[in-house]
Amino acid sequence: MFSYRHSFHAGNHADVLKHLCQMLLIDKLKIKDKGFVYIDTHSGAGLYDLESDNAKKTNEFRQGIELLMKYQGDNPHIKQYVELISHYHRHGNYPGSPEIASTLLRPQDKLILMEWHNKEIDNLRHNLNGKNVAIHHRDGFEGLLAMTPPSLPRGMVLIDPSYEMADEYQQVFDSVTQALKKWSGGIIAIWYPLIAPKEDSDDAKFLTASKMGKSELLLQTLSSQPFKNMLNIELCVTENKAGAGMYGSGMAIINAPWQFDEQIKLAVDELRTILGQDSAAKAKVEWLIKE
Repeated sequence: MFSYRHSFHAGNHADVLKHLCQMLLIDKLKIKDKGFVYIDTHSGAGLYDLESDNAKKTNEFRQGIELLMKYQGDNPHIKQYVELISHYHRHGNYPGSPEIASTLLRPQDKLILMEWHNKEIDNLRHNLNGKNVAIHHRDGFEGLLAMTPPSLPRGMVLIDPSYEMADEYQQVFDSVTQALKKWSGGIIAIWYPLIAPKEDSDDAKFLTASKMGKSELLLQTLSSQPFKNMLNIELCVTENKAGAGMYGSGMAIINAPWQFDEQIKLAVDELRTILGQDSAAKAKVEWLIKE
């Protein structure tokens, strides 16, 4: 359960989508002067070395942030994201969601970070600090319920587990629904993978079977809940075919702020053309629950 290391995947197409959404949500919260809380349930190390052996073993960042750093388009939100990442990229690094939040938050805002992996919590503590930053070595699902409602009434939660274990999908549903009963106004951003079938082999089919369709089922069950709204964003960079691996990913945003859908739609449409690996690449933004 604790074998996952994001250093193999940092800066890939899923990170680009996730962190662009994160940045825009934080911007929405910063419109008001009053402080807010940012909660990260699966923080990871916070900062990743793209020159490391782990990153170079998969080279996933080359089909993600590496392509975007050459961006010459006009979308203001993609330009803002590229500018945010460029400082790290010049030094061969990529910031995880905790580092991005730490960079964007103001003195009146609060950052709560949780990580359960024994090595990653050490890396997180080394990479981030500050008087408004609280770092907890604990299970993020349990921690979210323990920390809601937060002392600051406004804020957001980013939930992006590894989904290595099939039961994490159910844990996401349980923790989100319970947290919103205590903190109905909180923005909840849930990242999820879109996973293609493995190549045709008995062992591969067995390993994949427990996760196939889990993201789709998670969206379906969440959309049946009495939330005020829920926006779904997906970016698929290649065809959903055997052996494609994670062919795309999505973000489900509960309590999405006003006009966030319009902003992210323009951005994700452009991401499709930049990060798409073939003609099957597609993007969509849709309301699963609308006010």
